[in-house]
Amino acid sequence: QYDGREPTVLTHALESQGAWDAKAWEARLLQQHCHRICAYSTRGRLGTCRSYAQLRSVWEIVSRSTHKTPVSAMDEGLLEGDLLRDVLSRVPSFMRQDYFQEACFRDRVEISPACLCRGGPGSRSDFHADFLEWTGWNVLLRGRKLWRWWRRTPANEAAFAGVRVPRLTQVHPEGLAAGWESAADAYAAVCPRRDPGAREEEVVVAAPGDAFLGRLAPGGDGSTPEPDFETLQLPGEMVVFPGHWWHQVYHYEDTLAVASQYCNDRILLDCLRHVLEWCGVGTGASEVLLADYSPRGPRPAQRLIEEALELALAARRGLPPPLLLSSPPGPPWQAARRARSLNRRAVGMRVPAALSCSRRHRWPPSTRRCRCSCLGEPAVIGAVGRGMVSRSVRPAADSDSG
Repeated sequence: QYDGREPTVLTHALESQGAWDAKAWEARLLQQHCHRICAYSTRGRLGTCRSYAQLRSVWEIVSRSTHKTPVSAMDEGLLEGDLLRDVLSRVPSFMRQDYFQEACFRDRVEISPACLCRGGPGSRSDFHADFLEWTGWNVLLRGRKLWRWWRRTPANEAAFAGVRVPRLTQVHPEGLAAGWESAADAYAAVCPRRDPGAREEEVVVAAPGDAFLGRLAPGGDGSTPEPDFETLQLPGEMVVFPGHWWHQVYHYEDTLAVASQYCNDRILLDCLRHVLEWCGVGTGASEVLLADYSPRGPRPAQRLIEEALELALAARRGLPPPLLLSSPPGPPWQAARRARSLNRRAVGMRVPAALSCSRRHRWPPSTRRCRCSCLGEPAVIGAVGRGMVSRSVRPAADSDSG
């Protein structure tokens, strides 16, 4: 019931092996990495500006944050060695199954095991929804902050006017996944309850109990919806939540937290569908590939992940779909029927418009992007024979359009 189906707060989250000394852990962090160059962000009305400084300087800069000039810092490469193990070894047992950190994922894409989050007073995160449909968690070591979540309903989508942001771009510029970001700000203005006559520009930082006036993104419809879930997170508490929900955090005080994510058997198929859909693999091929998987079945999850990622990479690079990496369980005739079905239903895979261009294309093989003026819709690639091989390319638009 705590496994990310809905936002949940766990108290004493890192005390499964005894008392947790957050101050001593932070002191070790500063001692080991005080001279390391780290990024910090200043949030403005129209966007977020990133700057760089040594970690000890970042600590001081973030502490001077206010509601009007919010400053925060997040670093996915800072935690390693004993600092990382001390946190991950204490998380609840139901969160320790994580396919993201197994070789089947790591050999193709790199997903950081943890992120250090530092928020200054009055700062807030970008309004966003995470990629890969993962389950996220965030444990607060000091300070207090407010969390708000919104479900992915049509009304919320229209209000927030989110845009897709490619992620996992190590293997392709367009990424193997994509998150969502919005220019909305649920904490744009403060309405202090402790001093109803105070003007917003006089408020240095909001306090628990103050009300907020939200601001929609340009192009958003209606007004800022009320959050579906909201909680005040205190030191030592961990929030566990569905990462693909819209969410935004407000820091009432100077905060320090460790955030991470995981993919277990419950959400594995959702994560793989996200990758296949973003890379343009047809729905039919995706469903056939994932249909016969069961966590307790004979087909290993690691092999399914390898097959899905290879298919996604082929689609993203505009290459013919790869041969199946393994045979599904069952008699040979059943395996052959599944392979033929997967081949037939591979239609709908997005490939570059340059493949349907009637001119002499000018695109390098590494990017598969046409440099001439063709702007036609993506073509469709078919597959026949043993495995999955390219048969033909059918333009989706008239050849006269280029």
